[in-house]
Amino acid sequence: MSENIEPTAELDLDQWLATGERNTHSVNLYARMDLIAEVEALEAQKQPVEQVAEGDEALGGSTNPNAGLDAQIHDLWHRIDQSKRVFRVTALTKQETDSIRETVLKDCTEKIDEAASMGRAEAKKTCKRMEITTPADINAYVRIGVKEFTDKVINHEVTLRMIADATKMQIGEGWVQLTLDQARTLYEKLGESQIGLLADAAYKANTETPEVTVPKS
Repeated sequence: MSENIEPTAELDLDQWLATGERNTHSVNLYARMDLIAEVEALEAQKQPVEQVAEGDEALGGSTNPNAGLDAQIHDLWHRIDQSKRVFRVTALTKQETDSIRETVLKDCTEKIDEAASMGRAEAKKTCKRMEITTPADINAYVRIGVKEFTDKVINHEVTLRMIADATKMQIGEGWVQLTLDQARTLYEKLGESQIGLLADAAYKANTETPEVTVPKS
């Protein structure tokens, strides 16, 4: 029998691509992560409990001195879980990310200029503190300071826009595109660590090639 298998039909590329989607990752964010501090406080109040070997328990059973605390902790974890929202982060193309950066450079000119001014001023203060007087050295510090301060603004604004463009939030059974204002609010309310999960998911979707393992029949 011949090992060469002849195709019976041509591949319809358009039909195949019609079912295609980009790399996508799921991310859970929690609005009430502040409650973890209360969980930790309750955990610290727990009394040490001696571990009893199975079969050596008292006939009347043992009483858990931490039962009340455990119940409160369970309730807090439930409240944290109830504050969960699910997000889907989809890969962006190089052209899309380049366009986002160009938009930032155009729309955030005032912010970037303010950052450059601050970087320039801080660099001059540093030179004065270090008693650096050579003009060439001062200019070098100024260039470094300007770049450092402006890069922070540009990278922050680019990241927020990438997250907004790449992310959808689950609402009921559907998915709604995140807006820039919502991405900014997520950053301000939930902080670096949680918004960083969306940024990491976007980076992963953009750069990693998923490995597909076909299950054995």
